[in-house]
Amino acid sequence: MLVDLVDTTTSDTVKLHGIFLEPEKARTDLIVDAVLMVHGSGGNFYASPSNPRAARLRDLGIPVALFNTRGHDVVGGRSGDVKLGNAFEVLDDCRMDMLAAVGWLVERGYPRVAIWGSSLGATKVVYAQAKNQDPNVGAVIALGPLRFSHAYYSVCEMKELHLKHYEEAKALVAAGKPNQLMPVDFPNPNALFSAAVHLDRHCSERYDITKAHADKVTCPFLILTGTEEKHPRMLDAGRDMYELAKRNPGTKWVHVEGGDHGLHNNDDLLFDELLGWLSGAKAPATVAP
Repeated sequence: MLVDLVDTTTSDTVKLHGIFLEPEKARTDLIVDAVLMVHGSGGNFYASPSNPRAARLRDLGIPVALFNTRGHDVVGGRSGDVKLGNAFEVLDDCRMDMLAAVGWLVERGYPRVAIWGSSLGATKVVYAQAKNQDPNVGAVIALGPLRFSHAYYSVCEMKELHLKHYEEAKALVAAGKPNQLMPVDFPNPNALFSAAVHLDRHCSERYDITKAHADKVTCPFLILTGTEEKHPRMLDAGRDMYELAKRNPGTKWVHVEGGDHGLHNNDDLLFDELLGWLSGAKAPATVAP
């Protein structure tokens, strides 16, 4: 069983580094040939909570790649003219990261790829596939998806904090300082974002996969959430995504009693659900308009 350091380059010339875990003999009985795992906010391939899960998938005979996205770490330097790191990442650019990483697996002989995102990564895989309609994506797995909605945040229990950061970000942009980093405690606690990214990501409806995008995923689609996900950015996100996406007969929502964000306290249950679904899910014939 091998682990290789790898890299790929996006269409806008951002280099993404990662690892590839290849089993001695890959399974052929699943609806996909390989899995791409996508990290959450400020994550990376070298210190990701997904790494033990990737090794477990490999040990089950499933090839797995973990690539940094351009939002890796909080501030990640530069790749050409692009500022890297979660603080500077425009989420719409995740479309290019997904295409590059999936394409890397396809070039190595794995034409059907499951894209598995956790937390922010869950939002990315849903949004990217809705926009890309990549025919090589054979399944989408959203673990602990997040809701990004200015309208929702503005009336939630933490609305005062959200609106405070909203006004701070607007003031910085108005002063000609869109790239100035600002500390925020909502929706991410103890976080840093540029003013422009905070407005784009947290103060718009552009990435709200609970109201849009999820219904554009037409391949098998698995949503996994836990009852302990009570923060406004994740509360009821899985339920609302399912209601939006359930016209796709390949959609399944698993809501785990007592499950925390990412189901790290329910790893065995997670793998039971995942492997059962990958073994039996069928691609929908058509999705009603």
